[in-house]
Amino acid sequence: MDDQREEVYERIPWETLEEKGRDRQWLVLGVAGAVVAGALAYSFVTSRPVGPQPLAAVATTVDSSLLSPAPAPPIVPSTVSPAPTNVSEADLYAVEPERLVEAAVAHARWFVREFLAVDGSSDGQGVLRALLPADVPLPVVPEGVLVFVEWVDSIGVEEIDLATFRVSIVARYMVSADGGEYQRMDPELFVVDIGMADGTPRALSAPEILPLQLGAANAMPLGEVPQGVADSIEVSHAGSQIVGGRQLTDGSWSVVVLVSGPAGITRPVSTVVVP
Repeated sequence: MDDQREEVYERIPWETLEEKGRDRQWLVLGVAGAVVAGALAYSFVTSRPVGPQPLAAVATTVDSSLLSPAPAPPIVPSTVSPAPTNVSEADLYAVEPERLVEAAVAHARWFVREFLAVDGSSDGQGVLRALLPADVPLPVVPEGVLVFVEWVDSIGVEEIDLATFRVSIVARYMVSADGGEYQRMDPELFVVDIGMADGTPRALSAPEILPLQLGAANAMPLGEVPQGVADSIEVSHAGSQIVGGRQLTDGSWSVVVLVSGPAGITRPVSTVVVP
């Protein structure tokens, strides 16, 4: 008979089987947790941006003198004022010529207005002092004299040198002495040289003052206008007096009419009538 005997139980030992089942359950849970943790770690590592890979070290030989910083040049304090900025011809012509001309004309008009105006204050003299060249003296004004500039306008400009413009300005002003009435002066012509070598307009000298030469009156003979033209004038300018007219090349008529304006002032005006 074989030495091994089969053990026969009158009942099944469920207690032993339940203990082993619990151990197996914890083992399964531990393995599952490890798998989940590994998956999360892998996902975290793969989602991070990968930085540049380190370069393999290359053995090089560098002169040690190249590694030391070059000595800075000694700072020498300057006792000479910096020279004005020189603007090349190419730089000046890179700016639109119209802008240079407009700036020169505007500055010349301002300069002439300040040159003439006398309002009795020191502020005006300070502005004129800044506009005049340093070696040019201020105008000498007698006590009690005031000058009111009625208008200034430019009638011509020419470039006489690189970034240098000669501007012709016509101005009219009125003068009052010792609190008296203002007397209107005849228009005068002011010729001003404006330099823009550094892009900023400046008067280069005192203005040249010339008498304004008026041309002869235009001979425009006026004749009697046709009745149809006169009727049209009566409709457009009722009550006005017709001085006369002349026929234009296109068949229309240019008619001079006396028209009454504000304060009862009557002035001759032209009007064109198409028959």
